[in-house]
Amino acid sequence: MDSLPGSAAYLEHAAYIDEVLGSLPGQGGGARAQVDQLLDGHSAAELRRLVPLSYRRQVGAFFTPSNLRARVTEVLKATLAESYLDPTCGAGDLLLAATEVMPIGRTLSETLADWEGKLHGWDLHDEFIQTARRRILLSALKRHSDANGKFEEPTEVPIILSNIEQADAHHQEQRRVDAVVLNPPFTRTPAPKGCNWAQGKTSSAAMFFLDSLRHVKKGGYIVAILPDSLRSGTNFTKWRTTVECHTDVLSVERLGVFDEHTDIDVFLLVAQVRETGPGRHKVAWWSEPAVGRTVGDLFEVRVGTVVDNRDPREGANRPYLVARDLPSTGRMGTPHRQRLFTGRVFQPPFVAIRRTSRPSDKPSSRAPGVLITGSEDVAVDNHLLIAKPLKGGVKACMELVKLLNSPSTSDILDDRISCRHLTVSAIKKIPWGN
Repeated sequence: MDSLPGSAAYLEHAAYIDEVLGSLPGQGGGARAQVDQLLDGHSAAELRRLVPLSYRRQVGAFFTPSNLRARVTEVLKATLAESYLDPTCGAGDLLLAATEVMPIGRTLSETLADWEGKLHGWDLHDEFIQTARRRILLSALKRHSDANGKFEEPTEVPIILSNIEQADAHHQEQRRVDAVVLNPPFTRTPAPKGCNWAQGKTSSAAMFFLDSLRHVKKGGYIVAILPDSLRSGTNFTKWRTTVECHTDVLSVERLGVFDEHTDIDVFLLVAQVRETGPGRHKVAWWSEPAVGRTVGDLFEVRVGTVVDNRDPREGANRPYLVARDLPSTGRMGTPHRQRLFTGRVFQPPFVAIRRTSRPSDKPSSRAPGVLITGSEDVAVDNHLLIAKPLKGGVKACMELVKLLNSPSTSDILDDRISCRHLTVSAIKKIPWGN
């Protein structure tokens, strides 16, 4: 398989690692710092420098940052796995996490011979594979350096690791390993024919996770960094059910934003492939509040009905509420903006809530509400949610505005949904009077 357009420049980084490898024998101090840098964040920085952002987004090439890799290492320590596969290994960050818990032999050659049969990785880009092999060699060299950090062994060891290879994971034969480690592309791709959990375009990360299960031995583990929409999005309810049909979900951990260069929230999913029979236990994908009244018991919650760039401008001229006209919180009267509209309108009082929201919006509230008053029916843009009290009028709306602005509500919403748009169900499930 030839190099793919857009990433060939990354071979410059592999060549640089070769230069470092050639200079290591007998060195310590600065050489050790150089190796640490190559094993930590330098490869990701070089990806950003050498490969255009447009191409990285197209193929989903975003290497795992060191803090997330460290968390994966902690999880792997508890699995007692001996063999590992990363189906989308990139420059090998999650395979490096595996090497940190793997035993070493008496010599560098002995260690590499052992790792040769236990480390497996695939990637479409040969440039990334070449880098991954070299970084794993650096990891072994570091493990074999002396107490002073000096690299005393010669480095003329061939870079073998033949099970880390350029390949398309979806077309690979079954590879039975104790653990899969995974940080797949977060792109969108057509769902395969016969898919029972999605139609049309869906998350490639969701597909990679389920496809990777076939490579895990019964009783083995999969440790995956995934977009938070898979954990909390209503579109992936069937995907989560499918995961639970094939595995015991051991932990679901919100990790926050992937890194400072990538504005997407992620979570860590740890699951054990079921040997036989039904699941032994079930871990919640998010925290469920204590049983009691919720916002949905007291308010009708729905998305605004105006799709401005699609709905014809005809019918009655209505006050028109859009997100950019709302104050940050509090209350406002009849909107000054007008629009012709024939669809459903809403009679005040009601609470308007911006749909665009995410945890990184703090310290402001995740879902600040604004009480809308007035005597005219209002057309509401679909970038807003509205909560119409079933009874209680303005007083009930004011109580809801106060609840939406509370820190406890933000915490609940952060746990329930980290994707960019708030959903009707997330607002309806907020405990009333929490």
